[in-house]
Amino acid sequence: MNFENTLHHLLSTTFHLFLFLLCCIQSIFSDTSSCRKQVECFICDSRNIPECENSNNFLQVHIPTKLCDDYCLKMWTRENESISGTGIQASRYVKRDCHKIFRYHIKKAETCYKHKKHTSDVLCLCGTDRCNSAKNLLKFNWLFFFTFCTYFYTIFYSRTYR
Repeated sequence: MNFENTLHHLLSTTFHLFLFLLCCIQSIFSDTSSCRKQVECFICDSRNIPECENSNNFLQVHIPTKLCDDYCLKMWTRENESISGTGIQASRYVKRDCHKIFRYHIKKAETCYKHKKHTSDVLCLCGTDRCNSAKNLLKFNWLFFFTFCTYFYTIFYSRTYR
């Protein structure tokens, strides 16, 4: 029984050390966008460049880019005042640009915001080069998720079977 406890403790400690190293490796090789001063963003408006609507078209048509401070923006919205109306006839468009095109302060975070009334109107911010081409701008960090789940599983497992 003592040998089993020692072995279990050794394996648990080794596994926790392995998880710690995974976290360290992940942080070393992760994107350091929070420290970057500029990112390369696509700059287009589907009202002027129809191919801007779908990022699959970016290979066929040259979509311009420029260096932006901190974050890129991708926005699905409606023409002018139609965002406050309830009419379905509102002309929708996609705009990709730097996040600083707004007059108002927007919290800098890799996230998407939805309009309260018109849920199809979305504004997304991201902080990596050319990230505003993606359909889903919220990146999923699988290594962190795996490490997080495994760590809590081992804590639960070690408490359950002691």
